[in-house]
Amino acid sequence: MSRWTIPALLLLGAATPQAVLAQVAPQRIEVVAPPAAVTVYPDQATVTRRGAVDLPAGDSLLVLPGIPAGVLRDSVTARGQTQGAVAIGSVELRQARFDRGAVDARRAALEDRLRDAESAVSAFDAPLAAQAAQLRLIERLAGGFVATQRQPTPPNEPAPRLAADPATWRAAWDAVREGTEQATEATRRLQAERRVAEQRRDAIKAEIAALGGPPPGALEIAVAVRAEAATRLELEVAYQVRGARWLPVYEARLDSQAARVTLRQEAIVTQSTGEDWPDVALTLSTARPAEASGPPRLQPWRIALVDPMERERRSRELGGRPSEAMMSRAAPAAPPAPATRDAEVATATVQTTGFAVEYVIPGRVSIGADGAERRLRIADLAADAALSAMAVPRLAPRAFLRARFAHAAPAPTLPGAASLHLDGVFVGRAELPLLRSGEETTLSFGADDRIRVAYEPQARRRAQEGSMLTGRTTAETFEAVMTLRSFHARPIDLVVEDQVPVSGDAELTVTVQADPMPSARGLEDRPGVVAWAFTLAPGQERRLRFGYTVTSPRDRQVQGLPGR
Repeated sequence: MSRWTIPALLLLGAATPQAVLAQVAPQRIEVVAPPAAVTVYPDQATVTRRGAVDLPAGDSLLVLPGIPAGVLRDSVTARGQTQGAVAIGSVELRQARFDRGAVDARRAALEDRLRDAESAVSAFDAPLAAQAAQLRLIERLAGGFVATQRQPTPPNEPAPRLAADPATWRAAWDAVREGTEQATEATRRLQAERRVAEQRRDAIKAEIAALGGPPPGALEIAVAVRAEAATRLELEVAYQVRGARWLPVYEARLDSQAARVTLRQEAIVTQSTGEDWPDVALTLSTARPAEASGPPRLQPWRIALVDPMERERRSRELGGRPSEAMMSRAAPAAPPAPATRDAEVATATVQTTGFAVEYVIPGRVSIGADGAERRLRIADLAADAALSAMAVPRLAPRAFLRARFAHAAPAPTLPGAASLHLDGVFVGRAELPLLRSGEETTLSFGADDRIRVAYEPQARRRAQEGSMLTGRTTAETFEAVMTLRSFHARPIDLVVEDQVPVSGDAELTVTVQADPMPSARGLEDRPGVVAWAFTLAPGQERRLRFGYTVTSPRDRQVQGLPGR
């Protein structure tokens, strides 16, 4: 047996060999080629259909019907394998063939069936009318018998009376009951059979009404081929179609005792392309994501000087309303009180440039075109984790456990939503960023109850300094004491964050007082945010005294401070 080869493979719109161009009236052959393999991208999919067809010698036109409307026209390709010499010519995506003669013949046949169906429905009219007449007759006879019993008996003509002969009444009653039951049952049966006949008639009418042109959006793929001799061709046609996508999702499980993170990679696949994918080989492919996200951060806190006389004058001009200029100069109010809310699950954003990753799903998968979500397992990855804690006492009186680990897989991990589990308990959700092989990331696994956090604001102080010559100023001091204590059985690294207001005016100064002084300032381009990093031993307690003094001209007011 010779090796399967195909002499030529030409894509959509390409030139065909002279031999293929010379074909005249090729034989049309419909090919049964269901979807066999699908590659899903973030916003579309490549569908590969496979089917076998016996080719006669000469020219043929292979047609694959039932192609969805969302196919990208320039993406259609065809190839094949055969033992003989076969040339593949043009590959065309076109409107489904519409044979007017076949439709007219079908309509004529249906109209003949409709006439028979109408006759079958009409055939029930006579027996139903007969049963109705029988019921009316029974009613009249029963009424006449009662009337007869009520009439006086003529002289010298003895007749059975109701009181004298009850058996006469019982016989009449039984006759009326039996006749009525028989007629009613016959009517019920005839009406049921008539409804069935009417349904058949209506179905034929609906089929006739549906006859016309091809259904909207109905497409087919036509592949021109020429075979030197009769042979069998294994045909493969591929195209890209809109209406399909997949999203990466993750499940991160932290074992705090073993300090180990297990990351489960999964995918959510949906498609509404217009065709089902039954029992296909599924591959998930994507490119580098465009964004990543992290936990909430403290934002810069700015304050500004305001001339109270100018503000009052503008307020009078606007009828007591603050001017837009004053509103634009006003700094935001003090940081809001901490609020507890669930993290939202966000979808990943993926780019088609850069490197690409493919996941081949084991086995066969069936995905319907109903848009329902299908969750598929990709892989489980395990890595050692470095545990630490982070606290922002100003916003939340608790510490949060964090785990830093390196991505252990050779392929990148794409951005996506991750559910977080601490020692088998679900604690929340987070966003996993793009991770390349060996790259590290940090995830937060909820509140760490083994670290006690307290935040105690101290008394606010206000003082006035200077003279007419040196300039009079007002100084306001804000201070707080943060206390942190570890109840872990082993040392744990801890990061504590706080912030001071940021001034944009030369006459408005901010001076920091701290014991101990912060180890970092302006974290991640966040002006005013400061941090302490240290290690707490089991049972150890640390106190951090932190404050700031805001100095401003006495005749000016400061906006943005607490209580303003």
